[in-house]
Amino acid sequence: MQKLKLQCGRSLPNLTSKVCILIMYFNFYLILNAPIYPRVHNWLLMSNPFGIILILLAYLSFVLYFGPLYMKNRKPHALVKTMICYDILIATASAVIFYGIFTSGYTTHLSTGCEPFVISDDSMSLSMVRWVWWTLILKITELADTIIFILRKKYNQISFLHVYHHTVTVFLAWISCKYAPGGMWTFILLPNCAVHVIMYLYYLCACLGPKIQKLINPWKKYITRLQLVQFAIMVVHTSQAFLPSCEPTRRPLAYIYMSQIIFMFYMFLDYYKKSYLRKKIE
Repeated sequence: MQKLKLQCGRSLPNLTSKVCILIMYFNFYLILNAPIYPRVHNWLLMSNPFGIILILLAYLSFVLYFGPLYMKNRKPHALVKTMICYDILIATASAVIFYGIFTSGYTTHLSTGCEPFVISDDSMSLSMVRWVWWTLILKITELADTIIFILRKKYNQISFLHVYHHTVTVFLAWISCKYAPGGMWTFILLPNCAVHVIMYLYYLCACLGPKIQKLINPWKKYITRLQLVQFAIMVVHTSQAFLPSCEPTRRPLAYIYMSQIIFMFYMFLDYYKKSYLRKKIE
């Protein structure tokens, strides 16, 4: 069986893996000190973190072991129609959630500044909570990216960056819904959904044959640039939570968000340098 290496350009360094583990432990420590949002307690996957943990463990087990083992003596699946349907689904869902979040406060009372999360029973606030929960469901669905790569034997596309990004995104979406599904904490979902609409439309075009692939291939690097811009916007916006007067009770969330966003920005930037700048120099 081909050994599957999680790589970010190259094989994952031991130092980077230790940093990842420390970050995750740090995040769990911070979560224990953050106030929860009680109204989602009885919602699917929201009563405790065990459901999400089991989903992520199943995902990682399939990606790292059972998937490659299953495909060992099998020919890769084409899955062209499946990918077309999947890309349309994710792009459409991202657009719908963007609209739902945007119209659940940002067209009325929410700004891009420091907006404390206030527990309220008004229809606008409850609408925002529902859309944040749907974001979690969408991020779980996006784990299928890696499963499709496995079934197509595209192991070179399963980098550490790819697996870590998908895993942490699900984790962060659950935290958002459990602890702060409103206020300033929902803003980072807007650029994320916008980027995913563009990204999955690009993937959709890539499924339409060699001629289209050749036509859109030069735009691939701009997708990564767009992701870097997304992370930069998230960092700038989330940094407001560190102001003395802004959300002192939910500052642990700011540490979680900021640590993950900066770490992923670093990995995406490293990928961009190795994939495009180094090739350009060579």
